[in-house]
Amino acid sequence: MMPKLVQLTDNEIKMLVVAIRQVQHTFTVAEAQSAAAGERLAEDYDNVREAYEGLHRKLSALIGGAESRTPHIVK
Repeated sequence: MMPKLVQLTDNEIKMLVVAIRQVQHTFTVAEAQSAAAGERLAEDYDNVREAYEGLHRKLSALIGGAESRTPHIVK
């Protein structure tokens, strides 16, 4: 099956980066609360957090340079 392509503007990518940063903040809060309560995190927690960190790096790289004014194609 061929992957679908999505066109995103620089502003749309920036909004996704901001949303991912909020999720990462939520991870930090969850870690602190779990530690304070003496609870373990879910088994797949690290995998999910790493997936968000990888996505953050990819999207940040797309907007890292000058504003392109053209849509980015994301697979």
